[in-house]
Amino acid sequence: MSLKPGYQVTMRVDRVRDFGAFLTDERKQEEVFLHKREMTREVSEGDEVTVFIYHDHKGRLAGTMEEPLLTVDELAWLEVVAVKDGHGLFLHNGVSRDLFLSIDELPTDRSIWPQVGDRLPVSLTWDKKGRLMGKLVKGQPLEEQANKATNNLRKKEVHGTVYHFLDDGAVLFTEEGYLGYLHKTEMETKPRLGERITARVLYVREDGRINVTTFPVRTERQKEDADVIFDYLCSRGGAMPFSDRTPPEDIKKRFDMSKASFKRALGKLLKEGKVYQEDGWTYRKESREQ
Repeated sequence: MSLKPGYQVTMRVDRVRDFGAFLTDERKQEEVFLHKREMTREVSEGDEVTVFIYHDHKGRLAGTMEEPLLTVDELAWLEVVAVKDGHGLFLHNGVSRDLFLSIDELPTDRSIWPQVGDRLPVSLTWDKKGRLMGKLVKGQPLEEQANKATNNLRKKEVHGTVYHFLDDGAVLFTEEGYLGYLHKTEMETKPRLGERITARVLYVREDGRINVTTFPVRTERQKEDADVIFDYLCSRGGAMPFSDRTPPEDIKKRFDMSKASFKRALGKLLKEGKVYQEDGWTYRKESREQ
């Protein structure tokens, strides 16, 4: 079997030079260079060493005695160490040679690409030229690793990493080992691929997966939204051309919140006696009394 990058193999030291060593298989049919900087200990002719095979910067097969985080037929969460616009990104695999992940594996929306420090679930594959590269993992491999959540998790806080996007939301794998779904309407802000987020469990599905939200508890959210509305109202001298009859697109443009959130927050201000509405406008209550 010919050597391919991505595997750990045991080879014998055939020749040692000042700059490294040449390794061969048992039949001395294939040779791999082990650079001195890739040695974790000194080697001598005849020694057996286990190395991880990769291509060096000149495209030649080379070996390293460093321990990789990921080899062929495995899955690992690797950290992003560099992002190259128009090409893809590089991941740290525990060895000096970083692993390339092609732009073809990434979302078309550049704004949700991973950033340095984010983590992604990947496996190893090869391009058409036989060069080692990463492949994003989703679906069954992660599902097989996941734990099933129980109902007592509801309303609890979880931490997880976004690893896949759907048309209507994002999928995450939590540190507790649960598969979570974050619907787009439950995103306080849209997360990145590979971003670690904190979320709250809305409910536990029959299959043991969880649906989550990144919004604060509704009463807290209403308070925050109410503060935004009231601050804007005060900045206009106590009157604004917005009410519960204002079109949703106008509310979104001005306050960056849905009409439902706006109405809940406005209702809170009305209940507290801070504002009143008249002819499609909202007024600060004390401003009317003055």
